[in-house]
Amino acid sequence: MNRNLKIAAIIIGVLILIVIAIPFFIDANAFRPKLESELSDALGRPVKVGNLSLSLFSGAVKADDISIADDPAFSQTAFVQAKSLSVGVELIPLIFSKSLNVTELTLNQPEISLVRSKDGERWNFSSLGAKSTVKPTQPTPSGGASSNPNLSVSKLKVSDGGLTISRAGSSEKPRVYDKVDITVTNFSFTNSFPFKMTANLPAGGTLELDGTAGPIDANNAALTPLQAKVTVRKMNLAASGFIDPASGIAGIADFDGTVSSDGHEAKTVGTLNVEKLQVVQKGAPAGRPVQVKYSVTYDPAKQTGTITQG
Repeated sequence: MNRNLKIAAIIIGVLILIVIAIPFFIDANAFRPKLESELSDALGRPVKVGNLSLSLFSGAVKADDISIADDPAFSQTAFVQAKSLSVGVELIPLIFSKSLNVTELTLNQPEISLVRSKDGERWNFSSLGAKSTVKPTQPTPSGGASSNPNLSVSKLKVSDGGLTISRAGSSEKPRVYDKVDITVTNFSFTNSFPFKMTANLPAGGTLELDGTAGPIDANNAALTPLQAKVTVRKMNLAASGFIDPASGIAGIADFDGTVSSDGHEAKTVGTLNVEKLQVVQKGAPAGRPVQVKYSVTYDPAKQTGTITQG
């Protein structure tokens, strides 16, 4: 081995030793108050994270668990409870100045609960990002002063999550989606951002969304503008939770279309293909597939829609 190779081998060995030793000199839990504070401030909700550990090989700080509080007007339980949180960080500032600069957030196996109010006007996520003057133990008013925080993350991910959608005070069975994966790039409260979402539907079937959303509405996150391509496969209409079982409507549906919303009016356009369509109780399923091309506008505030093409 010549002299240059020996020097290179020594340098590489030293670097490896440094990488192995650094976690013993940096206590990742020292960053927990800062991480909790910044996330709480950004979301307008108390955020708690578990034990932190540093992984230099992946360039991430990992937490054993994370919980995000619900809007107290809805419940005192967690809005999001995740098995673990991975925080991508800039290594150079972390190593040399012990500064925590977040570049990526990944929620692993989270359980997310979306609840709509009894009157249907708000959701428990409507107040996300809001800056309110009320105490955390008081309900968030629908018209309280708020402003979007100055927060941006290069990549935000939800991996293998569970999503439950229900209505406050309702006896209806909640809709449960599993295998929920969401990827958001260049996330910001004040600008639009691209996203992708896939999930398994209740009672079988799959859902895929691919589009852009934002900027986040400062007063009601549920009114955030959205444009996306929607693909649904093998949705069981009778068990989907979108149709009243008493209507007698049933069948297995595929859907390809788009949805767009400016926050005040939503529009969906697409083609619905249904096999074994049944439209009345005790009726016989159709012997041939039925295809419907349609366009619908929907007013979220009034919860009413108009068919403009069908």
